[in-house]
Amino acid sequence: MKTAASSFDTDRDALKRAAAEAAVQLVESDMVVGLGSGSTAAFAVEALARRLRQGLRFVGIPTSERTAAQAKAANIPLTSFGEHRQIDLTIDGADEVERGTLNLIKGLGGALLREKIVAAASHRLAIVVDGTKLVDRLGERTPVPVEVVAFGLEATRESLEVLGASTHMRMSSGAPFVSDSGNRILDCDFGPIADPARLDERIRRIVGVVESGLFISRADPVFVADAAGVHRLYSARAHRGSPPILVIMGVSGSGKSTIAEELAARLGWPFEEGDTLHPESNIAKMHAGIPLTDADRGPWLERVAAWIDGQRTKKQAGIITCSALKRAYRQIIIGDRPEARLVYLRLGRDLIAERLLGRQGHFMPAALLKSQIDTLEEPEPSEDPLTIDAGAPPAQVADEVIRLLHPGRLSPQPEALGSHDRQDARLEEGTVLRSPRP
Repeated sequence: MKTAASSFDTDRDALKRAAAEAAVQLVESDMVVGLGSGSTAAFAVEALARRLRQGLRFVGIPTSERTAAQAKAANIPLTSFGEHRQIDLTIDGADEVERGTLNLIKGLGGALLREKIVAAASHRLAIVVDGTKLVDRLGERTPVPVEVVAFGLEATRESLEVLGASTHMRMSSGAPFVSDSGNRILDCDFGPIADPARLDERIRRIVGVVESGLFISRADPVFVADAAGVHRLYSARAHRGSPPILVIMGVSGSGKSTIAEELAARLGWPFEEGDTLHPESNIAKMHAGIPLTDADRGPWLERVAAWIDGQRTKKQAGIITCSALKRAYRQIIIGDRPEARLVYLRLGRDLIAERLLGRQGHFMPAALLKSQIDTLEEPEPSEDPLTIDAGAPPAQVADEVIRLLHPGRLSPQPEALGSHDRQDARLEEGTVLRSPRP
């Protein structure tokens, strides 16, 4: 019996290794790479170390002390958020993957907080699993780990049970498990979860909860290894329309127009300055330093949406600027338009204020910055934004946008893409990449 179990574990390790090696092929030179935690992610770190020895240059940000130790032992150069606010690609494992949505449960290895911090800062999160981790609904086989503060843990636990969880304290060597961040973990069994996004939101509202192990709308792609080989699964967000229409968003002073002009010059795409679509009444209010209301913005947002629809009708790529501060605004201009892609220029308040003070002739006065920041709802992962650090020089920001859009798959002209251009490097669900090692 023990021999059979050992053979099963060996087979699973071979599958995990094959999937990890396929995921590592996504890493390109000079990337910042998030290094996941757990047994599957450890295979990815091994494969990265091998590529490093072969000459690939990259730096890593580990999600746990154990991963950091493994990376250091393999001479993988490590960095931190002090040097890099954003990560190009993270490769990690998962405890459950929901078919279709690719929502995840993570955290059975105890590193869920750092894993989610790294995932949230990543342009792309590649997940590596064997076929046993695929489920129709999250929670079918695995509890949801919830990291909690030790103080008041009993009250926090009771609040989780009110949500319908059967909770169990994570233990290690007879004592409560302590995470790398000094917290405790409650494993919460909700059974099959009908609405993971809503449950995640309800969990995180509980005082004393640090983070939940539900990872919603973050994974893309997922590498799954089974007896037939390694398959890539893509979320619905990956299957976008083409040609793309970029919506450059951010608060006033983030550099929307400058970046859009830079992108338009490089890509040869039509560019529309969204502010010119404001009704005269809006411009007058902003000149007077009066913040716009939702009712004021409504006609403007409809005009932005109409411009996007015009490009779609002509089957032309395009670039338009729009502050798009609220999710409700973005729903108007993006909606179910698969060609529209959100590019969020993210910048700290002090640097934006400095830029606004140096700006001349714009109808948006610097005094309205606070109202814009108060209104801003940053895009969530489900909106699939390209989040860019806008503090770099404009040419460098444009370089990053183009790189993240995969310029080799973009038409440099505004004409419609041909069918062969639309058939890019993405592989559909079920495509075999590589057979696992025997």
